[in-house]
Amino acid sequence: MQKVETEQLLPPMASTVNAKVSKCIFAKSRCIRGLLAIAAVALAAATLLPSCMTKKHSLSDVCPFKQPDVSVPIYHSTRPRLFSILNNTFVQQPHTILLPVAPHILQAESDGEYSGWKQAANIKYILDQFTVDGGVVALTKRASATAAKEIYDIVVYLPIQSERDVVFTGAYPSKEELVKNFDVQDVFSVADLPTHLATQKSHKTQILSTVLPETLFKSLPQSVVDQLAEKGIEIEYSFEALQAFHTSRFVKTEQELVRLAFASQLAAWVHKRVGKYIARADSVTEIELMTEFIRLSALCGGDLQSYPPIVGAGPNSAVLHYRTGTFRGLAHAPIDKDTFVLIDAAPEFVGYTSDLTRTYPRRKQWTREMREVYGIVERVQSKFVHEHYQLGADWAAINRLAAVDLTVELVNAGFILGTAEEAIAAGVANAVFMPHGLGHPVGLEVHDPTPASFFGSVDDAAFIPREEGMEEFFAWSKETRPALYDAARATFKVPKGHVCTVEPGVYFIPKLLEQVRKGPLAKFVNWAKLEAGNYVSLGGVRIEDVVLFDHAGQKLIVTRL
Repeated sequence: MQKVETEQLLPPMASTVNAKVSKCIFAKSRCIRGLLAIAAVALAAATLLPSCMTKKHSLSDVCPFKQPDVSVPIYHSTRPRLFSILNNTFVQQPHTILLPVAPHILQAESDGEYSGWKQAANIKYILDQFTVDGGVVALTKRASATAAKEIYDIVVYLPIQSERDVVFTGAYPSKEELVKNFDVQDVFSVADLPTHLATQKSHKTQILSTVLPETLFKSLPQSVVDQLAEKGIEIEYSFEALQAFHTSRFVKTEQELVRLAFASQLAAWVHKRVGKYIARADSVTEIELMTEFIRLSALCGGDLQSYPPIVGAGPNSAVLHYRTGTFRGLAHAPIDKDTFVLIDAAPEFVGYTSDLTRTYPRRKQWTREMREVYGIVERVQSKFVHEHYQLGADWAAINRLAAVDLTVELVNAGFILGTAEEAIAAGVANAVFMPHGLGHPVGLEVHDPTPASFFGSVDDAAFIPREEGMEEFFAWSKETRPALYDAARATFKVPKGHVCTVEPGVYFIPKLLEQVRKGPLAKFVNWAKLEAGNYVSLGGVRIEDVVLFDHAGQKLIVTRL
C-alpha cells in the first residue's frame, strides 16, 4: 500500500513518546507529526538493532512500546451517553432493563469449559473490566436525576457460588469491592432476582431485556428461572433497548479511541514480526505462525485475541474464515514458497478489539501472478482509504465507488471479460472474486453493531450480490446470526468517533467458481486466464486496516506503522 504520512498514528515506542501519547493521540495533526519522527527512530531501533538487547532476550522478546493509561474506567464517558439515549427512548415510562453477564459454557456431554471466555460487550460498556461470569445486571430508571450519569441505578446480581466453586475458581469480589470498583448502587445474588422483580411488577415497572428471554436465562440457574415463572414475571425483549446500546456504541468516546488505537498499533507490530518470520524461516507452518502471533500479542499487553487467528497458506488463504489448526495435516504442513500466507489476526486490549489482515509472499518470493493479484487489492484499498473514505462521506455511496474500482481493476487485468459497465451492472466482482463486505465497525466486538436506523435496502448495497442461484453463498447458515451486524447494508454519514475496517480482497474459491460456471455470470469470467495462471492454487489476497476518525475530525490509519 502507498506510504501513509500524516494520516498514520505510530505507536509510542520511545520514552519521550510514552509520556505524551495519551494526551497527543487525539490532538491536532501538528502534535501527531511531531511524534512520527521519534516513533520511527524507536521502531528502527527495536527492529534493526538486536545488539542493543541483552543476551537473555531474542529480538522478538522485547516489546518496543508501553501501554496507555487505562486506570480511569471507560464508563465515566460511556454511561452518560448511553443513559441519555435510553432516557429519550423510554420517556416517562418506569422500567428495568436486564443485561445478561456472559456465562462460562460447558462443552456438550462434558464438564470442560470452552476456552477463550469473553465478557458480554454491553456489560463491558457499562462496567468496563468486569470479570464475573454469569448472572445479570439491571438498569432501573430513577424517578428523578440531575445528571445523565445518574438517570439509572445499576444493580449487579451475582451467580450462586458454592464453597466448592470458591475452591476451584476463586471467590467473587465482595459487595463492598464491587460497589466501589464499578460504581454500582447495589449487589445481590441472582436468587434475589425473582423477589425484586415481583416487587417492581407490583409497582407497574416494565421488565425489559436486551436479549430474548431464553438467551437471558442461560446466565441464570434453572431454579431462578423456575421462580420467575412461578411468580408470573414476564420479561419482554426490547429491540429499542438493544438499539440504544448499539447507537451509543457506534460513536466511540475518547477513552474508547485510545484503547482501540493501541490495540491496532499492537496488532500492526505483531504482524510485522510474524511477517519477518514468514520471509526468513527455513520451515514454517500455519499453526506455528498462529501461536507466535498470540505470544507476541501478550508480550505487549494484549489480552485475548479479538477473534480466533486466521492463518491460511495457499488455497487456505481463500477460505474467508479459515479455522487454523482444526485440520492437523494442514496445520503442521510446511508452507511452500511461491504462495501466499494470509494472516487475519489482532489482539484485544482491555476489552477493545482490532482487525488486521496482511497477505505475505513466502520467503518474499513473488510470481507474476502473485504480484498481479496483490497489486489489484492494494490499489483498491489505497484509493478507498485516501480518496473515498472521508469525514461526512456517505458509507453506502463510497462502498459503491469501491465496487466500481475493484471491477475496473479486474477488467483491466483480464479476469473479467466484457466492459466494466456491463460487469458493474451485473455485480460480477463481488459475486465471483470478493464475496464479503468492504468493512465493518470495530469496538468492544470485532464486528461491532451498526444501529438498525442506519440500514438501507439490500437492493442498494454494493457488496451483496443478488444473482439468481448465488443466494446460498451469501446467506449465513446460522439462523441465530444477528442481522444487526450486517455492515454491508449500512448507509450513514461517517461521523467523528467512528472506527471501521477497510478490507478489500480478491479470492479464487473453487466451490464458488464452480457455481458461477453454471450461471449467467460465467460469460464474464476469463476461465482460460484462471486456468493458465493456476490462480486457484494461490488462494486469495486480503489487505485490511482499521481507520479511525478522532473527535477533532482527523483520519488516522491506526494499523499502519
